[in-house]
Amino acid sequence: MQQRSERKDAARHRELILDTASQLFHEHGVESVSMHQIAKSAGVGQGTLYRRYSSKAELCLELLMDSFRRFSTSIEVYLTQTAEAPVRERIEGFLNRWVEYTDQDIEWLNAIKPRELCTEDDMSVYDSEPFVFVTSTFKHLLDEAVQSGVSRPFNTEFAAFTMVSSSPSTYFYFTKERGLTLEELQKQYVDYYSRLFFIDK
Repeated sequence: MQQRSERKDAARHRELILDTASQLFHEHGVESVSMHQIAKSAGVGQGTLYRRYSSKAELCLELLMDSFRRFSTSIEVYLTQTAEAPVRERIEGFLNRWVEYTDQDIEWLNAIKPRELCTEDDMSVYDSEPFVFVTSTFKHLLDEAVQSGVSRPFNTEFAAFTMVSSSPSTYFYFTKERGLTLEELQKQYVDYYSRLFFIDK
């Protein structure tokens, strides 16, 4: 009975910490929020916080993974619901959703070092669950475009890899440095890849 109570307490602390951190990060930015502030706002001891998360980057990683799983589910639902739509339309919808997701979590992505996206010592960021899901989904759509004849043949694996791996830095540069809005950047992505891949009749 005591062990079950401890598990419930641990789960409750986890949810409280994540909710509090997410709110503080969105209000003040990741860099401006300290672990001490998170613990105080959540009403937990710093020891409790550090036993679960050794650093702010580790906390950001868990927030990012929770967010990513919701994103991947939404993509799977979208592709199922639009299965009969032209592949070009589905690729454009996928790109719009990917850029929007990057917009939501860019600060968390910047707070996490590439090695902290690894789940095992010998795993790189490119083997992580988010990267594999997004690249494989995009590659599958590009393969369909080639096979159906609406796109010229090209290396879809390379195209998917380069698009996904460059997205966070591309997003950061064009929104933070060049002042593009989310909607403007989404249009740039769609226009660029549509012109790059598709054969206009």
